[in-house]
Amino acid sequence: MLHFECGHYLNDVFKILINGNNIMRLKLIAITLPISLLLSQSIFADENPVQEELIPVTVGGGVVNFTGTIVNTPCVVDNDDASQTVNLGQYRQDAFTGKSSVSSPVGFNIKLTGCAVETFKNVSLTFTGITVPDEEKTLAPIASQSGETTANGVGIQILQNNKLVNVDGSKPTDIVQLNEGNSTLRFQAQYIALADEVSAGSANASADFTITYQ
Repeated sequence: MLHFECGHYLNDVFKILINGNNIMRLKLIAITLPISLLLSQSIFADENPVQEELIPVTVGGGVVNFTGTIVNTPCVVDNDDASQTVNLGQYRQDAFTGKSSVSSPVGFNIKLTGCAVETFKNVSLTFTGITVPDEEKTLAPIASQSGETTANGVGIQILQNNKLVNVDGSKPTDIVQLNEGNSTLRFQAQYIALADEVSAGSANASADFTITYQ
């Protein structure tokens, strides 16, 4: 007699089918997982766009000039006084009362700093500029720019202790005793009428100075 055990056979079939479904599910997961990762990366990439790197740009700016002098002297001239402008202001031409009349003096100083007096204890200055002919103590006005009208019949003088100073470079000023540290040399400047009549115009002049330590 033959016996057929159909129940066991059907159970095996169902197991195979179930296992087959699991295999299909695994296959689907394996296929869809990389796609999901790619999509998520694309979304994050859109939320955080990559910025382009800026390339540095260099252009010309300008020029800085440096000037100065290295000296072996007991003092140095203060920077503010090494090149200064003494403003004599405006002076009415009819305020001159005749030849040799002068304007009110305007004071100016030349300051020496960092003075050491172990070796040299005194100092004097020598002024050199363009002078009026045969007038070693009077600077001649010169035009500061092209086309400028210059006053005639007037000059500029420098005084030290109310005494005129040579401005043609031929003679130094009176000697001044140096102080330890800082020393100040005091001067004045004034207009002087060189004729009975003075014409209007610019009355500018300049003088270089040298310093003698002794």
